[in-house]
Amino acid sequence: MAVSPLAFRSLTFVAAAFVAFDGAVLTALGSWSGRRAYLVAGVALFLSSGLVVLLWRRQLRRLDQIAEARRELRDESEDLRRLLRG
Repeated sequence: MAVSPLAFRSLTFVAAAFVAFDGAVLTALGSWSGRRAYLVAGVALFLSSGLVVLLWRRQLRRLDQIAEARRELRDESEDLRRLLRG
């Protein structure tokens, strides 16, 4: 079962937004309460939300490469079939 690209993109951005929101809230809580552990954890979460988007874009590039390789393999197999049928 294939997932539509729109749903995949939406889910990725929702996940990144959720992690960014958690990071922002934890950072605000850390600065408000004076606890450095919350502040550090919040900044780490906020920065990791950017990683979600970067890794998603990397995955899209890899999926495009795989699709291109499959097309090339299909074309090559069709050429071989035509050659054998003569």
